[in-house]
Amino acid sequence: MTTRPPAVPVVAAGPITLRRATPSDAPAILTWRREPSAARYQPLKDRSLDALREELAEALDRPLDASFTGSARFIIVCGEADAGWLTIQRVDRDDQDAGIGYTVTERYRGRGIASSAVRVAIALAFGPLDLGRLAAVSAVDNVASRRVLERNGFRFEGIARGLLIIRGERVDHATYGLLATDVRPPIETMEDRD
Repeated sequence: MTTRPPAVPVVAAGPITLRRATPSDAPAILTWRREPSAARYQPLKDRSLDALREELAEALDRPLDASFTGSARFIIVCGEADAGWLTIQRVDRDDQDAGIGYTVTERYRGRGIASSAVRVAIALAFGPLDLGRLAAVSAVDNVASRRVLERNGFRFEGIARGLLIIRGERVDHATYGLLATDVRPPIETMEDRD
């Protein structure tokens, strides 16, 4: 296995940083995906440990710059502890846009970690990735996640009825968008709680 240089510029919000997820993170990600709070709001598909490791390894081969396409997974790091994961997904170079999704593990919820991690991802998306727009969705009743988006300057765009299937049921989702030109909170702050 070759040693790769750090794949993310140093971008942080308070004690929160994002690091590229590696194949060695696969067991933790699978464990976190099984937490009831993650399963409640996310359309998580079953993946084997080997399949996830392969997916993470493949993504690491692509630098996070203005040529990046596809999806990049990150581990949310709070101080020295891994606190969840975040994905910048479906990066489209033609339209210069992508989606963002995130989950903070149950142990680290309610500390402002998701808000800060999203701020870091925004800086990455509108900086090195050179995107013009980020989109996000949140289950209508996932008030905490919707607050995270709104605190970070995402604008509510509407309700997508039955957008995703979660635990066998179609679930309505609030849709949000953020343009690189929109006003948003400075990255250095972490006073919000989610």
